Amino acid sequence: MKKSTDDLMNEITAAKNISQYLDDNGEEFLETPLHIHLRNLLAETEMSIAQIAARSAKGDYVYQIFRGIKNPSRDVLLCIALALGLDLPKTAHLLRIARMPSLDARNRRDSVIMFAIDHTLPVADTNDILYRFELECL
Repeated sequence: MKKSTDDLMNEITAAKNISQYLDDNGEEFLETPLHIHLRNLLAETEMSIAQIAARSAKGDYVYQIFRGIKNPSRDVLLCIALALGLDLPKTAHLLRIARMPSLDARNRRDSVIMFAIDHTLPVADTNDILYRFELECL
């Protein structure tokens, strides 16, 4: 990805031909399958899927996600992001790849999750904070 989203938006609105726009910007689209992206992130961390399964508190379901068999919910993906120790930009990118809503600082629950990601808290501690503020746990 070389162009900003704003640049792409400007090109779309200025485009006279959608085919030309799509051809010109093919490398800009987020078309990596989620399980491939997750495996790439896993390789960066040098952790195993077993470690992610344990740290995410999602068990064997994580194996199916990493194989591309199951499509996780946003909350499960956030648990995986916490387990991987992703920062906020990488978590945002992961959510975009999965076509999930981004984290929103104006949403109380999302704010707690953003805090947890920024402070590299484990899933259990994140859920403790969510519970304390009477917010739905991951």
